[in-house]
Amino acid sequence: MTSNPRLIFKKCVGGGLPVVGEHIKFDNTPKIDLDNVPLKGGFLSKTLLLSPEPSMRERMRDPSLPSYTTAYNVGEIITGFGLVVVLRSEREGVKVGDYMYGITTWEAYTVQPYVEGRVDVTKYPPGTFDMDSLALQPVPNPNGMYPLSHYASILGTPGLTGYVGFQGIIQGKEGETIFVSSGASGVGNMVIQLAKSKGMKVIASAGSDIKVEYMRSLGADVPFNYKKESYDSVLAKNGPIHAFWDNVGAEALDAALAHARNYARFAICGTAATDNVPNEERYRLKNAHLIMKKCIKLYGFIVPDFLPQFMGQFLQEVPTMIGQGKLKSKELLVEGIENAAQAIVDMLNSGHDVIGKPVVIVAKE
Repeated sequence: MTSNPRLIFKKCVGGGLPVVGEHIKFDNTPKIDLDNVPLKGGFLSKTLLLSPEPSMRERMRDPSLPSYTTAYNVGEIITGFGLVVVLRSEREGVKVGDYMYGITTWEAYTVQPYVEGRVDVTKYPPGTFDMDSLALQPVPNPNGMYPLSHYASILGTPGLTGYVGFQGIIQGKEGETIFVSSGASGVGNMVIQLAKSKGMKVIASAGSDIKVEYMRSLGADVPFNYKKESYDSVLAKNGPIHAFWDNVGAEALDAALAHARNYARFAICGTAATDNVPNEERYRLKNAHLIMKKCIKLYGFIVPDFLPQFMGQFLQEVPTMIGQGKLKSKELLVEGIENAAQAIVDMLNSGHDVIGKPVVIVAKE
């Protein structure tokens, strides 16, 4: 028997950040018989990488609260994005040695497809997206000229989010100005580079001087630390803006509304400024009336909205651009599944100076 450590969702999170051991718990007691565990027409995978994502925080809520995605089940293994390699297979089209990326259980070994921990989507309103439906897909080029960790950053959901939202909503043009909040994040990293590839002027914000320099290295024309310079003052000096990519909300969104041109395009991708704040303490917009007065196109979206239209394009263009040196990525590697819970919390804590998309290394091969 082989040890099969995993992360268990222990308790719903109200306001604030999840607490390791209270809301997410590492469990190293399970065992698995790799040679004889029944596959039941599926396949046995070994987890290599895990990708902490902001959407995981939303899934830690009370399931009675409506949202864009389904909630985790208390007592079940946490699911999220990961990269696995196939050890045994009874599934047609899936071969031993195949690398696959997508939603998987956060444990060392899994009989796929994972069914026992799936949420009951019938409990949720129509239009709620079942995150667990983002099934594992073959990695297009596992031997490409870039590390596998890129599949948790620029070739994974952060890069895909930035790409499809930029193509579907921002549709940037040469000579335009875009403001990107949380520009040093995995998603912001992609948006800055795509905007520069289109000839746009890029204003980008982050919460530390180290991150400001990182955004500058990506090509941002006006990177700034919002803790030292206000959103309003920077946009007043360097705007008005044609487009806004928002990962933050709150003051960033308010300032963008104030300094937007008529018919500006806003891609609302995240609300990091209020995600861990009790509802009664959340920032309230002062400039919402400008959405109508300036005819602003404000579009809240999630990745699946644009997958049918842009997934093929992403898989074709982005690896090529990486190979040509036109797109770059930085990952923060965290060794060991036992540190995955803390990696989730650290990823959600915007007050740190660490640069790079967090990637948990579960196994080398």
